[in-house]
Amino acid sequence: MKKVFYKIGLTLTAAIAFSGCVKLKDAPTSAEMKEDNTALDNMQIPNEWAMQEMDSAAIDLSWVKEWETDAIDALIAEACLYNADIQVAASRIEQANQGLKLSKSRMKPQVGIGASGGYAPVTNTAAPSYGMLNASWEMDLWGKLRYGNEKAQNMIYSAEYADKKLRQVLSASIARAYYTAVFIKEQKELLNQAIEATNEMATLNEARVQIGVAKESDVLQMNAQEAKFKEQLVYLDQKERDVKRSIELLMGRYPKGEIEVAAELINLNSTMPESLPLSMLENRPEIMISQYAVENAFYDKKIAEASRWPSVSLDLSFGGVNSILQSMWSLSNPILSIGGSLTTPIFTGGAIKANIAIQNEAQKQAVLYYAKSYLNALSEIETNLNGINAVEGRFEQSNVALKNLKRTYELSELQYKVGNENMFTLLQKQLQLLNEGTNQLDLRFEKINQRISLYMALGGDYVGAEKQ
Repeated sequence: MKKVFYKIGLTLTAAIAFSGCVKLKDAPTSAEMKEDNTALDNMQIPNEWAMQEMDSAAIDLSWVKEWETDAIDALIAEACLYNADIQVAASRIEQANQGLKLSKSRMKPQVGIGASGGYAPVTNTAAPSYGMLNASWEMDLWGKLRYGNEKAQNMIYSAEYADKKLRQVLSASIARAYYTAVFIKEQKELLNQAIEATNEMATLNEARVQIGVAKESDVLQMNAQEAKFKEQLVYLDQKERDVKRSIELLMGRYPKGEIEVAAELINLNSTMPESLPLSMLENRPEIMISQYAVENAFYDKKIAEASRWPSVSLDLSFGGVNSILQSMWSLSNPILSIGGSLTTPIFTGGAIKANIAIQNEAQKQAVLYYAKSYLNALSEIETNLNGINAVEGRFEQSNVALKNLKRTYELSELQYKVGNENMFTLLQKQLQLLNEGTNQLDLRFEKINQRISLYMALGGDYVGAEKQ
């Protein structure tokens, strides 16, 4: 018996050693993907991008999230706990982890046990019975199972980056909605100021009508303008509640529209760096997901190639047979079987070759999609940087216009009160002042939106980019 177990151990040791003798090939790196990618051949990186490799911890990108506040952080934290999409993403990560365990289990021996017993009533005797322990192990001679493990591990990474992307989108969506609510709140304040000024002018006109220096139509015109302002105020009230409901929905709350927001938009004072490191794009979830897709396609191709070679498995059976079930484990008549099986494809009608070609084309497509995601990232960043610069220039000119219009309205108001300006001219200048105030509010809101978009384009949170 000892010799038998010695031979079993020797056989298993030899099988294990031989099954690991085929070295796996490494999947292409990101540098190799870019170097061999024809879709990137026409891309010329401008000098504004720093080409040297940089440690992400050394990159100061705190300015990207200058829009972040404690109030917004609290809303995002709650959303990350209760948002259904976030929970689905977490479930997918767990699913990928279990998929890796399943893949690894295929490399281990599969063990089962069976028994059978019966009774023959005609002869009043026990039927032959048996008990058997079976073990089977597929030897990974060509790396098929190990490539499958690598792919399963990549699926975890992809799920984690998909979760990161979702959290970034959720954060940006909440921030945009929050500042939209603040923006509407400030619009309402401008309207209330306009309503108050219009009401004062209507009161003044009524007094002037009484003494015969103004017409009743002037009063009616002011009253009509006040009513239009109040109508717009009702619309903004509805819009503000709808925006707040959208935030509550993202947080998993019942959408009542009761979230409190700040009284005014924040002012962004930070300046952007003159150059950005190109290596930061590697932190974008989309690029990392597309990179893992290339690696998965590579592993699928290797698995397809391994299917051309024989599949070898080692089998072991141990048990006993006896006419009496209770005594069959006494090993007085043990059965021990050690063997192996080999299955190799001979004729498949070209199926294996076609599958390898399919996986090869799938890998090519994945590499091209990687290039597309890389180019899209650069395009989004350049677009947002250009948008930020344009808004800054517009805001500067709007400040000049607003200052002049405010002074013009003040002068016209004085002239109107002494009778040297007509009501329609004053009303026109009031509307110009209101429109420019709204325009400047729009630009402040757009500056925040552009910065949030840039945060997304740069890939979200970075090491060392915490809020200062």
